[in-house]
Amino acid sequence: MEEEKGFYKLEDEVERSVLLFGTHLEHKDYILDISLKDTYTYPVNGWKYFDSLSEACADLDVDEEEWREILFPELDENLQEIV
Repeated sequence: MEEEKGFYKLEDEVERSVLLFGTHLEHKDYILDISLKDTYTYPVNGWKYFDSLSEACADLDVDEEEWREILFPELDENLQEIV
């Protein structure tokens, strides 16, 4: 899905890991913009580009369904309405 294309990063926290997502990221040491995704050498401070949440979850070894509900809840609702 077009909406899922972007940069993903898994932050391993003490109590729970957190999956982060963005299409334009600004940090004091770098900027990641989806329009320039092919120009970067990954990972960039832990961030990687993926074409979908499925690809990101497979690469990062996390549960896709859990993170889909958290990162893209509006997409799930739309899909449920269609089905």
